[in-house]
Amino acid sequence: MRRLAVIFLVGIVFLSITSQAGWNQIWDKEVGTVIVDYNLLDGNTRLFATDKATRDLYSYNAISQGWTRASGPAKSFVSSGEGLYRLSSDGRATSRYITPDNWESIPGGSALSLIGGGNKLYATKGQNKDLYVFTGDSFRLIKDGRGSAFAAGGCEYSANPPEWYGFICKINGTRNNLGVWRYKSLSGNTPVWEKIGGPAELLYAGVQSIFATDPVTGCIFRYKSGNDWDQVGYDGKMWAIDIKTDMRSPSRSFEEKLYGLTPSGNEIYLWGGDPNPDDWTMIDTSNLDRAKPLRSIHAGGGQLYAVGKAGRLWKYSP
Repeated sequence: MRRLAVIFLVGIVFLSITSQAGWNQIWDKEVGTVIVDYNLLDGNTRLFATDKATRDLYSYNAISQGWTRASGPAKSFVSSGEGLYRLSSDGRATSRYITPDNWESIPGGSALSLIGGGNKLYATKGQNKDLYVFTGDSFRLIKDGRGSAFAAGGCEYSANPPEWYGFICKINGTRNNLGVWRYKSLSGNTPVWEKIGGPAELLYAGVQSIFATDPVTGCIFRYKSGNDWDQVGYDGKMWAIDIKTDMRSPSRSFEEKLYGLTPSGNEIYLWGGDPNPDDWTMIDTSNLDRAKPLRSIHAGGGQLYAVGKAGRLWKYSP
């Protein structure tokens, strides 16, 4: 992303920058965690954020533009693509969001961490940090699932080919198994781990996309097939995948967008979709200047959000 920014600044006259765009601050509290809870099945989007001071979770009402307390402090909150889940502060219980301050406890919920994506909930448990998947009534151990980082994606209830049914990827840091691995199941077969790439630092997963960053250069790559990856960008501070379901399609098709925040935190770019590290368009952030450098970006359901230097949450209106 760093070299990308230079290219765009030099050739600014060639950019197709969104006009008449704007950013609106939607909360006056300093946020801690931001969760865009996008439901892959019904296409509904819910926005949640924690108050950094109290660590309480709040839900946003886009119509009233107000916030409602949804939970007290917790160790973590994650979206699975079909619901919002909470891991208690002591790590002993996992529960699913129903309504503000109404959470349903799920069995076997003690965990070290939660991972969500692809309509599935995963957890790491025990001294060995083993990986488990929630089956609906219990957590089942995934053999050889230990890793240093995870990203879950896919969608089982769609027109996806089988290799994109609810998958999870991990980064292995052990010498013999160093690299990126994907756990997938084909129809009628037992799920297996397959190595799909070399060393990586960060993982991001969409419905039909896997992205990873190079641990040395920070450049971002998109998984192609086998062990092949295409470089699609340069280094960035962070990345966000926006997923939106086409509800007009009876088999559910999806649109994905990749956003990148430059290392300086001053620019946001949208990837054009070509396997080309220069295929990016700058998002207009001119009325965000007072909030820069940005801390983070978040996306889902066709929406883009940014957290400014003071921790205020902003929503993009193209």
